[in-house]
Amino acid sequence: MSGLGTIARRTFLIGSAAIAGGVAFGVYAVRKPHKNPLEDGLAESEATFNPWVKISETGVTLVTPHADLGQGAVSMQAALIAEEMDLAWGGFAVTFGAPSAAYYNTALADEMVAFNSHDDSLNARASRVAMGAIFKLMGAQGTGGSSSVPDSFVKLREAGAVARETLKKAASKRTGIAVRDLNTAGGAVILPGGERIPYADLAGDAARIDPVTNVTLHAPSEWRLLGKPMPRLDIPAKSTGAQVYGIDIAVEGMVYAAIKTNPRQGGALNGYDASAARNMPGVKKIIKAANGVAVIANNTWNAFQAVDAIDFDWGPAPYPAEMDGHWAEVAASFTEERLDNEWRHDGDVDASLAAAGRPRATPFAAIGRLELEALDHLLELVHLRRELHQRVGRLLGARGGLADRLVDRVDAAADLIAGAGLLTHRVGD
Repeated sequence: MSGLGTIARRTFLIGSAAIAGGVAFGVYAVRKPHKNPLEDGLAESEATFNPWVKISETGVTLVTPHADLGQGAVSMQAALIAEEMDLAWGGFAVTFGAPSAAYYNTALADEMVAFNSHDDSLNARASRVAMGAIFKLMGAQGTGGSSSVPDSFVKLREAGAVARETLKKAASKRTGIAVRDLNTAGGAVILPGGERIPYADLAGDAARIDPVTNVTLHAPSEWRLLGKPMPRLDIPAKSTGAQVYGIDIAVEGMVYAAIKTNPRQGGALNGYDASAARNMPGVKKIIKAANGVAVIANNTWNAFQAVDAIDFDWGPAPYPAEMDGHWAEVAASFTEERLDNEWRHDGDVDASLAAAGRPRATPFAAIGRLELEALDHLLELVHLRRELHQRVGRLLGARGGLADRLVDRVDAAADLIAGAGLLTHRVGD
């Protein structure tokens, strides 16, 4: 093992005060750990050392809170924990876990500041610390912005190391063998004589001792999983049709919505005639949405059929109708007047190409990344407005700036759906 990543506390928190938006967050408030959600309903024979690891008599469960849209986020998170716990690959269960402030995204906050990622100035660092404090206090759990690995890389390995060392301590107490003489491999503590005590057998013992927090991470030279080829955990379930997706979730009283917007991106909705859709099977409500119309029905098929039956009058697009016009607009963009921000200017491309006897570089347009995943959303808005307002109050003690904007966004969504008459309770009760 190396001396990298030594942990001095049970939780891995921001350690300094932050100033943001004129509000001072005290050191205590920022350092105060979020409650471990795995402790709720924990049986006597079960142990949890942090929000990412739970052990019972039946085995080890790893919590991988970052959403997986096919990019392999679950396998990545599990590998980080399993590497430090010395678990066999696949020798554990995984779950997304319940939503919790304990899973706030430590990396996404860095993307929210008005500084380039390589800017290491004092102002940039201070802004990142401040935004990190805000994200922690808000419990801002989320997946996006290529933040899953930066958010997880250290803290999930630390979570696995804490579990590993605590299980060794539990084995030491049971056997009387010093911790320094114990090893771990394949989801078990290994005694000097080669005997193995599976982690599951130590769950009850580990639950009765405090987690070991002064731990050391494995050196990269010792990695068994990270940086090595390994099958993704979801391959068998996806190959056999057993995988459960977000769109498979159903709750009591759930309804389904289909929305249609102007196919010419950015074009207006001039009007629509929904008379043919109103009396179609399963239709509960038809409401105007942002630049389009939504149909709420009792199942997806009826929602799709009804929204397709609406007659729309779409406005023109704010861009050229033909491809030739697009290329002309691109060609006209290579001017000083349309030059976007230039963060760095290193070297002389034209001179380097000329010296190498190669032709001058030709300007080209890059197409931005588009979402390829089919996204689904399950909204449960009852009591949401009151809960958010209370959280903002606990966070800042007063509303202002970012907090106001967040509350306004949820208020608007709640009002829209409450106006559709589909909630069993008034939003805000």
